[in-house]
Amino acid sequence: AAAAAAVAARVADGDGRVCGVVLSAFLKPGRQEIGAQPSQLQFGLSVTEPCLGWEDALATLEALAAAVAARRRASPPPVGRSESMPRAPFRELGAIEQTDNLRVQTIRPLLSPACAIEEVELPLQSKRLVLRARCDISAVVQGDSDRLLVLAGPPAVHDPSEAMEYAARLAALAAELESELLVVMAVNLSRSSSAADDAAAAAPGGPGGGWAGLVTDPRLDGSVDMNSGFRAARRLLLDIAQLGLPTAVEYVDTITPQFVADLASYALVGSRQAGSRAHRELASG
Repeated sequence: AAAAAAVAARVADGDGRVCGVVLSAFLKPGRQEIGAQPSQLQFGLSVTEPCLGWEDALATLEALAAAVAARRRASPPPVGRSESMPRAPFRELGAIEQTDNLRVQTIRPLLSPACAIEEVELPLQSKRLVLRARCDISAVVQGDSDRLLVLAGPPAVHDPSEAMEYAARLAALAAELESELLVVMAVNLSRSSSAADDAAAAAPGGPGGGWAGLVTDPRLDGSVDMNSGFRAARRLLLDIAQLGLPTAVEYVDTITPQFVADLASYALVGSRQAGSRAHRELASG
């Protein structure tokens, strides 16, 4: 909230270099551990990084909208792009005679992206929403619109029903503030590992970095049912689109985009993936 207030102050002071902000926000403030009983998780509370609660997020978005209005009053809308903007150690496991898949317990076939898309197809109205939002986002980023782009949502979605409740609230607020803010819901389907996760994964007997996200572990029980995860992800993104709310997805890997890229209006490549050649090629496409 303090960081968002600082951004709002910069915008209100007329800083035209600020075109967007990312809010980690959900229904309830804070976070919770998954624990041994996923069924006992609190509704609307993040299971990864801490989030703003709905009330704080509402106040933050309203403050950002007021800041955009103040910036407009102080200076004319920008036209075009500003010229000042710069474009474990290895351990052998298993039998000594085995040389392949030493750390793999089971192998299951992955659903093809084409089949997943056919099962949960994007209707024409939702296609129009996705394309229109992409054009609007591009206008903000390129400096052709003086609205502020706001990506709001939890660091990682773990329960589609909770995400839909948040989406319904956010869609109504986005419509109310659309003159100043372009609100896009952040629907992160895979958890981007932190330095703490990496340390935990490398520690002897460590947990391997914790829960990996909705796509990898949709039931939060370590079953790694990715076919169910990809189906749930497509259904969730489609349901949010049908509310009239565009979505943003962080691409932690290069497989997920093949299943959901047609549903996302904005895609992110995080700082931990920016050095990946595959992600750079993905962004170029």
